[in-house]
Amino acid sequence: MKKNFLKVMLTGMVIVSAGTVSGQVLYKIEGNGLKSPSYVFGTHHVAPLSVAEQFGAIEPFNAATQIVGEIDMTQDQMALAMALQPHMMAPADSTLSKVISPEDMEVISVGFKKWAPMPGMELSMFEGMKPMVVSSMAVVGMCAEAMPGFDPQAQLDSWFQTTGKAAGKTIIPLETAEQQAVLLYDFTPISVQAEALVDLLKEPENAMEQTKALSDAYVKQDLKAMYDLSMKDESHPEFMEAMLDRRNTDWLSKLPAIFEQGPTFVAVGALHLAGDKGVIEGLRKAGYTVTPIEK
Repeated sequence: MKKNFLKVMLTGMVIVSAGTVSGQVLYKIEGNGLKSPSYVFGTHHVAPLSVAEQFGAIEPFNAATQIVGEIDMTQDQMALAMALQPHMMAPADSTLSKVISPEDMEVISVGFKKWAPMPGMELSMFEGMKPMVVSSMAVVGMCAEAMPGFDPQAQLDSWFQTTGKAAGKTIIPLETAEQQAVLLYDFTPISVQAEALVDLLKEPENAMEQTKALSDAYVKQDLKAMYDLSMKDESHPEFMEAMLDRRNTDWLSKLPAIFEQGPTFVAVGALHLAGDKGVIEGLRKAGYTVTPIEK
């Protein structure tokens, strides 16, 4: 389970899927009484900004009057940190040194230095954090190496929202940051998070191989390959159901009313686009004409 959870964690950073959707990441939404088309764009959370132009997303983004994302990434960062902190902190009896052996702590402390988001960061600085918090930081460092051109300070989802807001577009979140934090940091037992962190930093080549494969598939817009990589030997279905299916259902209940307000550009993790329970298939079942945009 711990090795599978490591794979799930990496998939969560990428958020990808396939299923019945063709191999594209940009879709035009029409029909069902809409006066103007809207678009849904599947992002890779660690892709460089250049993919927006490469995959044809800039024109529909510019034409939209409202930008939809998973959470509001333009909100006050201090308020965001305050909302996330309770979910990122570990209980007093489950801090890093209490859930990871001294031998493993010594090894992963060295490994963390290589992947830390800033030079000089030490694992000991995050003693009170849940292991998933540390894993997420290390994974971003690995993704930056696996995906040339990725800049953590110029994240794709955030760029759409901040640029859109600066242009006077309305920003609409589908959920709150706290809701995401519950899934990422609270859903999985800390013991499993700890084992995954140790695996990640003791054998980073495994994570790098998976990360590189997922990134390469996204650049090719090969959603089928990304889905297969993400779901192979799945043994933690309850996490994936919570991360994907339940959220997709919630989002699909909100999107029709949003589309009616005007031309909309939706930018969410690509995993949410596809599959029988995905956003694209859900929109089709709701009566919309959904067309993949090839570029």
